[in-house]
Amino acid sequence: MIPNDLEKTVKEYKRVWPILTQLQMEIIGLAKKDAFLACAKRLGMLARQDGKKVVVFEHELESDVYHDYLIYMHRPRGMSLVRQMLNLNRYPQGSDQKNLLENMVKARFSVFWVKEVIRPAGFIGLDIVSGEENFILDRSIAKQDAVGAVLGLRIFPFGDIWMHTGANLSIGRLEDQSEIQPQNKLLTEKEERELNEEAIFRYREVLREQMEQEDGPGYY
Repeated sequence: MIPNDLEKTVKEYKRVWPILTQLQMEIIGLAKKDAFLACAKRLGMLARQDGKKVVVFEHELESDVYHDYLIYMHRPRGMSLVRQMLNLNRYPQGSDQKNLLENMVKARFSVFWVKEVIRPAGFIGLDIVSGEENFILDRSIAKQDAVGAVLGLRIFPFGDIWMHTGANLSIGRLEDQSEIQPQNKLLTEKEERELNEEAIFRYREVLREQMEQEDGPGYY
């Protein structure tokens, strides 16, 4: 599960992370206005301002979550924006972008329980849906006391292990693994989208609670 040469894997992970970030920005550029509005409506982020429909975030961290959903879950004709980008063949075979895209189209969303932190750049996560345990690369979590955290993540293959797309939904905490009863199943596309949306709604609640604590009662 954990790479034999973890240091080499972490070095490669650090190298490709900026490439992944830039690639996802380019993918967002493929989206049409109706895609932005459709995703905002499903996630409760759609509002009217001066008679126009606009996307509204209550917290700056919601932007990453929204765009991650847009890139991977918006499939009006059964094809995500990631798949569209891969099909455009913009990047040569063997390039970092091509290799990333070929794995990004295999991305799946689930909810994970942090079982063990593996420094310097990852953790072992128990997939609450499938019951599988995966080593997932994440430099920020590896620096925290994150054992017991419940996270919504979209993961995709990175060699023999996994990395995630960057939108980290921290939605709770469970100290005892016995409280987790995995479904031991693979989700359908519809079930995956619904789980993603449920996790986003819960994440937004967590952010609201944090803001209320910071700003005091009556902020909203």
